Amino acid sequence: MENNEKPKSIIIRVGHILLFIIGIFIVISGAVLYYLIYTNKADIEQAVKNDANAIVEVGNDNFDKENTSVAQIIGDVVENSNTVNNTTITTSDASSRKVQNENIIVLYDGLLLDVAEMKQVDLKYIDSTNEEKDKYVITYYNYNNFSFANSGLGSLSTQVYDGLLKIENVGKVAISESYNAIPRQVQVVNAIPTTILDNNSKLSDYDAVKVIIADLDGNGTDEYILVLANKKTGYSKICFVDSTGNEITDLAYIEKSKWESVSTQAYYLSISNVQIVDVDNDGVMEILIEIPRYEGEPSISLLKYKNGELTGDKNIECSLLP
Repeated sequence: MENNEKPKSIIIRVGHILLFIIGIFIVISGAVLYYLIYTNKADIEQAVKNDANAIVEVGNDNFDKENTSVAQIIGDVVENSNTVNNTTITTSDASSRKVQNENIIVLYDGLLLDVAEMKQVDLKYIDSTNEEKDKYVITYYNYNNFSFANSGLGSLSTQVYDGLLKIENVGKVAISESYNAIPRQVQVVNAIPTTILDNNSKLSDYDAVKVIIADLDGNGTDEYILVLANKKTGYSKICFVDSTGNEITDLAYIEKSKWESVSTQAYYLSISNVQIVDVDNDGVMEILIEIPRYEGEPSISLLKYKNGELTGDKNIECSLLP
């Protein structure tokens, strides 16, 4: 019996060894297979990440190109989209329509306002034949009555004049960049402050008065913009007074006698001719004076008060005569 059991014991031991070897082989093979699969997957994902313009095969009849980039495919299937500066954006998301143009775009009554220099400038229409006209169809930040009104998508108007367009659905002043264009409080009162009137008694001759009070340059003291009209003489003007209440500079004026032959209707410069907005994002609120004209669009006088100095065209005579 002992002789028969010994071979059986050897066979069993060999079998255990073989099973152990097979088990080790299976474990090692599984580990190698998992490593190869995982590594390959990671390589594929990394390759996709590294190539944002990966070329894919398109078998859809909606595309007639064999190789189309991922960006192109996405752009082609977006519905209700508009192109601005080669950037495709859905019309349902107005905020996404903001396109970074080279410079800040400023509009006055929907027309282009050049704010590069502090001087009297003409408002400009948009040429309908200009290939870049769509770059003005973006989100604007709108200002009315010395405060932020809202933001919204501007749109090209129908033809105003022969081939000339403007931007609609915007405020009196519209700016293409999102920043605080009225960083300090603006106050409007209907009487000349005593500190000014005591030093300038002739100002009491005006029977229509609006005074805009604001710290234009942010130095902690207020400046004053006076809008004055004398209904008896038909003379009106807009003037600037510094924080001391003494220094007065006339910015614009109009005399009724200069345009009586045009119309019997009285016209005076008013507070509607004045806007105070930081149009160039430098922290200083500029003064915008709307200068009326007999025909066509008004011009805009841009002025900046900084470091005690008022820069821009002053004492502009307004006339409704041609």
